[in-house]
Amino acid sequence: MIKVLHITTSSKGGAGIAALRLHNALTENGIASAYLSLNLTIDFENKALNDDFFRYKKPSFYSKIVKKIKQKFVQTKKQIIESEFYELCKNMQFEIATLPFSNYLIHEHPLYKEATIINLHWIDGIVDYPSFFEVCDKPIVWTFHDMNPFLGIFHYKNDAVFNHKISHVFDDKICKLKKEAIDKIKNGCVVTPSRWLLDEAKNSGVFSHFQYQEIPNCIDLNIFKCIENTSLRQLHSIKPNQFVMLFVADNIYNRRKGFDLLTEAISLLEDQNMLVVTIGKDSIKSQNGLKIISLGDIDSSQKMAECFALADVFVLPSREDNLPNVMLESFACGKPVVGFSIGGIAEHTIENKTGCLASEISAIALKEALLKLKNNKQKYDSHMIRKYAEDNFHPMEQANAYASVYLKLNTNNAF
Repeated sequence: MIKVLHITTSSKGGAGIAALRLHNALTENGIASAYLSLNLTIDFENKALNDDFFRYKKPSFYSKIVKKIKQKFVQTKKQIIESEFYELCKNMQFEIATLPFSNYLIHEHPLYKEATIINLHWIDGIVDYPSFFEVCDKPIVWTFHDMNPFLGIFHYKNDAVFNHKISHVFDDKICKLKKEAIDKIKNGCVVTPSRWLLDEAKNSGVFSHFQYQEIPNCIDLNIFKCIENTSLRQLHSIKPNQFVMLFVADNIYNRRKGFDLLTEAISLLEDQNMLVVTIGKDSIKSQNGLKIISLGDIDSSQKMAECFALADVFVLPSREDNLPNVMLESFACGKPVVGFSIGGIAEHTIENKTGCLASEISAIALKEALLKLKNNKQKYDSHMIRKYAEDNFHPMEQANAYASVYLKLNTNNAF
């Protein structure tokens, strides 16, 4: 019997949510699945556990003495790398940078021991590359949510390019360390939600001994659906004829997410009948004559679905991205997307059907795409967009696709 353990850093954030949706899809389709993260553990009976594995355990007096002696006379390779990393970070600008280390021995967790297949996701801080891949003899499916598994410390290429002069020597060192660990995996498959990320992974050469598969993320089609928006607009004092653009990001000021390009694009439109609704940590005030409604952080799927209902269009001006969950949620709610021709966004944004792509990554091009969609709004039928989501991001389809990958790897492992 196949038992799949999903390992990811957190149940929150894009990767954690996608991993949890996959776990739920597998469970609903009769496949034994468990979920392990630093803040949420679900066993193979689909029960959330009060997991003490990640809790701080007070060391014994003897272990304290041994640790102090080691720290005084011996500095490990890991400690040297960590020290160098922290010094480098002081002189770099980036969205996120991580090391392939963890203090946890995941292979000692009871759910790991029970599992027959390991499905890794976003594993910063929870999986220690050197020790884990040294001992893991189970088939591994690795679902990529960004580029970090085959990059060094960064998660997207633009950060690596921007910091190249400062970081490239250290980054090469981390790439080598990660590849040496990954090479120990005997039976693995890389899964990516987008064709773009699949091609990037193949071209990296880091996972040349792996199988490859493109499987889009899924969404909860019972929560994210077409909702009547008249009362919701009234609640936020939005006029029926106002053109509403929705923007979502964990951090609105994250340059990769492109909110700066959106505000510049709208300023070029000079249309007073437009407004932007933002969801994210930071509160944005109305500026340059543009009305902005900031709803802050929202951690409820139901409330997110209501936010999509408010909008005429979901704007996704990312400079780099894989296949954002929010784009799929927008489709499921029957809302078109405007964005740039990058990553998975380009693969599913179809003009006059699901959205409109800007001709280049610039505020001017984004303005033209927004104007084009606004002027042709009648061509974007919410039910057709919803149908596209049902056809491409259904949980059952994702579960079946992953099940085929698991079965193939499990069969290979039997020989």
